[in-house]
Amino acid sequence: LSARTCWNTISDRATSNNNNDALNWIWGISALCYAIIKFIPNPRDVDLTNGNTWVFVIPMAAGLTVDALFQLPLLQCNDGLCWNEDVITQIDLLWVLLSGLVVAFVFTLAFRGVLGIRRSYWGAALVVHAIVAYLIAKALPFLRKQVL
Repeated sequence: LSARTCWNTISDRATSNNNNDALNWIWGISALCYAIIKFIPNPRDVDLTNGNTWVFVIPMAAGLTVDALFQLPLLQCNDGLCWNEDVITQIDLLWVLLSGLVVAFVFTLAFRGVLGIRRSYWGAALVVHAIVAYLIAKALPFLRKQVL
């Protein structure tokens, strides 16, 4: 997420004078490869019987991979809508990052005995799934145009 936020800022400045399509393809392919290699769980390394995998790991891996897929110039814009500018914006990314920091802080408090661990897990699951629902709701109109 931080890398995409940085890319959005840099690419606005780098491509304002010229349309550098090769740079956009390098970024898109790099983001997608990184997401596939680092975030998609390998069944050999992940315990699929653990609830945390299904509640936290799978939704986050899916979200990051879909976002990385739409960094490819071929898929980025459709019918006047662009993924980075109109669908999943800088503000959305910053809210996701802030939510992650808050969840991490809540778990810090839980591990120190200030908050209950059960409530922390339920709260974190609620936050993750609220983010997923929000992003799906924002992305559906764009995805419908992409598929049709």
